[in-house]
Amino acid sequence: MGARNTDWRARVGLCFAGVIAALSLGQAPSIAREEGRSSAAPVTIRETANLADAFEAARAASPQGRVLLILDIDNTLLTMPQYLGGDRWFNRHAAMIADKADPDFAGMGELIAAQTMLFGIASMQATEPNIPAMLAETTQQRIDVFLLSARGPELYDATRRELDRNGLQVEAPYACSFFLCTQDGLYRDDEIRLALTALGEEASRSPYRDILIRDGVMLVSGQDKGVMLKLLMGAIGGRQYAHIVVADDGQKNIAALAASGNPVPTTLFHYRRIDPSVTDSENQTARAQFAALTAALCSAMQSTLCAKPAASNGTRK
Repeated sequence: MGARNTDWRARVGLCFAGVIAALSLGQAPSIAREEGRSSAAPVTIRETANLADAFEAARAASPQGRVLLILDIDNTLLTMPQYLGGDRWFNRHAAMIADKADPDFAGMGELIAAQTMLFGIASMQATEPNIPAMLAETTQQRIDVFLLSARGPELYDATRRELDRNGLQVEAPYACSFFLCTQDGLYRDDEIRLALTALGEEASRSPYRDILIRDGVMLVSGQDKGVMLKLLMGAIGGRQYAHIVVADDGQKNIAALAASGNPVPTTLFHYRRIDPSVTDSENQTARAQFAALTAALCSAMQSTLCAKPAASNGTRK
């Protein structure tokens, strides 16, 4: 990602400062009034194994006005053809790390580095063969599409490569509002906090990880998708929509989105096509594959993946 233009960022800071000053005087600018402090709209939650249900719900809502269709990427639009490197592999190791029982990774940072490498070199495939056609049809209707993923900004290039390779094109709205706009689409902790304040939302006490909003893709670094949806709605002027439809394979994400208090009526589809369970055979095969992959890598070059702390009885010290 390119370096930011300092003068441009200073102008963004002035815009933020104007928003905050107006809020402190009780005279929020019209866009902040429009986006924030609105009562929550109805939320409907459904389960499906076919993304066509989400597309059909978006089409059914379009006579009411413009519709925003938000789709998750991993195990919703795209999936790894093998277990190694995919969402199931990552979630299995994340759970073991939380239990301090992972024999392969010392912590989340090491796991994320490994998956970033695997995303960089692996090919993915669409979860359903008709997804490209369904996406193409939305361009002929009153439906905007945005992809909202737990991936981090460092995976933008790999993400875009696999979306393009699989013919997954989105008709996305412009995402750069008065109070949520940077030159490269990258938002750091201070910018996220200022944007949430402008939206009338209380920011977390913990620092926010970097997020990216660019060309119809929002990468949120594993952070609460309910909060991230509010930021996205701010970036695209989200109150213009009559309805929002979301498809995501993560139950935790569906719950966060349902609890977000979005002021636009929303239909959430918990996408269940990919079985999240993991067999012992898959786990053992993936461990052997990853060991062989890193051995080949480390024989050719230096890498952070090559220095492993000693393990004892399946736990890290």
